[in-house]
Amino acid sequence: MKDQFKDGGIVLDNAIGFWVHRVYQASRNELFRGFREAGASVTPEQWAILVRLWESDGQTQTALSDSTFRDKPTMSRILDVLERDGLVSRRDDPADGRVRIVVLTRQGRELRRKLVPVAERIVGRMVAGIADHELETTRAALKIMFANLTL
Repeated sequence: MKDQFKDGGIVLDNAIGFWVHRVYQASRNELFRGFREAGASVTPEQWAILVRLWESDGQTQTALSDSTFRDKPTMSRILDVLERDGLVSRRDDPADGRVRIVVLTRQGRELRRKLVPVAERIVGRMVAGIADHELETTRAALKIMFANLTL
């Protein structure tokens, strides 16, 4: 990707950040469309929160913020909508009243069966024709890039 710099300028079509952003935008748009077609008005940002809760229900808002790379005000707004839509509820932590615990409702748990197959189809389309070892290399490289930028 060092070939993105040429003659003192930038070749945008060779820039890794440009392609990461394009893939992100395309996958985000497809998720939103796919979820809507499945009858769920869940945004990709809300999806990330639901996935984290499906992995481990009953997390603090701070833990969800950290694990989805969202700042606290944004997390609060996302959770407001998920709560309004009946997918999560927030409770005070009995051990610390300043802490809010986010739990899935029955409706939020059931949404998993509807949305995971949609995401699986979209990811299948996205990675079609790419060998598993290439995907593993890509994921490893992206993790290193992220770590390099967040040291």
